[in-house]
Amino acid sequence: MKKTTFRTKWGAGILMLLTAFIASQMVYRSSIIRLHDQLLSAAAIAEQMHASEKFHSALHLMLMAATRYAETGNESLRTDFVRELDVARSALPVLGTRHGSNASGKLETDFEAYSLILGGVVSSPPGGADRSGLAHAQKLFDSTFFHFYSDLHLRHRADIEQAAQSAHRIQFWTEGLFFAQLGLTVLFSVVGLLYLERIIQAFLSDAERMAITDGLTGVFNRRYLDSALEEELGRTGRHGRSMTIAMIDIDHFKRFNDTKGHQAGDQLLRALTQVMRQNTRAEDRIARYGGEEFVVILPETALGAGVTAAEKLRSAIEQHFSDGAGPGGQVTVSIGVATFPEDGTSAEQLIARADERLYHAKADGRNRVVPAMIDASSVADRGTIARHTTPGA
Repeated sequence: MKKTTFRTKWGAGILMLLTAFIASQMVYRSSIIRLHDQLLSAAAIAEQMHASEKFHSALHLMLMAATRYAETGNESLRTDFVRELDVARSALPVLGTRHGSNASGKLETDFEAYSLILGGVVSSPPGGADRSGLAHAQKLFDSTFFHFYSDLHLRHRADIEQAAQSAHRIQFWTEGLFFAQLGLTVLFSVVGLLYLERIIQAFLSDAERMAITDGLTGVFNRRYLDSALEEELGRTGRHGRSMTIAMIDIDHFKRFNDTKGHQAGDQLLRALTQVMRQNTRAEDRIARYGGEEFVVILPETALGAGVTAAEKLRSAIEQHFSDGAGPGGQVTVSIGVATFPEDGTSAEQLIARADERLYHAKADGRNRVVPAMIDASSVADRGTIARHTTPGA
C-alpha cells in the first residue's frame, strides 16, 4: 500500500510538473510569436519612415529643381528632376502599405498631379517655362502631403505605443512564468527530497525489520531475541522486578513434516504464531528460536503469572488445532518456563533452564507446561505447578 501511495503521489507530482512545463512552453511560444510580429512591425515602420523621408525629400527636390529651371533654364536641372521623380516613385508603394486603399489612392493621385505639374514646367523650353503651375504644386506640397505625413506619423506613433504595451505585457507574463517555474522547481525539489528521505527511511526501516524478523512467521528472530532478552533483563534488574520466559516446541513436528510435507509444516508454523499473537499481551515478545521452537518474553511477570500465561498458550494452541490437523489427530506444544531472578540472572541461564524444563515436558508425555521449581512452602505456587505438570491439563 505504501509503495502504491508513493508512486501515485509521485506520478501526480510529475504530471503537475509536466503540465506546468507544457503550459510554460506554450506561453514562451506565444511570446516568441508576438515578439516576432513586433519585430516585423518595427521593421515595417522603420522601412516606411525611411521611405517617407526619401519621398518627402524627393518631392521637395523636384519642386526646387522645377522652380530653379523656371528661373534659370539650366538643362541639368531636368536630369535632377527626373532622378528625384524616380526616387519618389520607388518610395510610393512602401508608403501605401500602412494606409487604406482610399488614402493610398489619393496619395497616388496627388502625386501624379504633382508630377505632371512640375514635369510640365521642366519640359518647357529654357526661358519659356509656365510658372503658374508652381504655385499649385507648392500648395499640394504644403497641404496635401503635409496631411498625409501627419497621419502617417500618428499611425507610426500609435503602432510604437501598441508595440511598447505588448512588450510590457510579454515581459510581465514571461517574468511571472519564470518565477512561477522557479517556485515550482523549488517546491518539487523540496518535495522530492522529502520523498527521497521517506524512501530512505522506509528502506532502512524495512532493512532493520528484516534484520530482526523471521521471514517465514513474521515474529522476531533469534538475533532480536538475544538483544531483547539482555535489554529486558537489565531493565528488570534495575527496577527489582520479575520476568519470565516460555520456551515452546511443537510436538511431533518432524513427523508432521514427513507426513504432510514441508509446505504444510510452514503453514503450521505461520498459523501457530497467529494463535500465539492472539493469546499474548501487547508488551510480550514472541521470537522464533530455531526450527519449530519459539520463545516468549513476558515482562513484569512472576512465576505464577508466567505459568498461567504459558498454560493459556498451550490450551489455545490445542483447541485451535483440534480438528485433526496433526499426524496424531491433533497439534500440541510442550512448554518450559524460567523466571528471573529465581532461575538465573543472565539470558544464557534463563534459556538453559527453560530448555531443561521443555525437555522434561517432552519426556513426561508432551502437551504440557513445566515451570520453574520453587520453594515448597508456597502452597499456591505448588498448586499451580501441580496443575500444569499434569498431562492434558
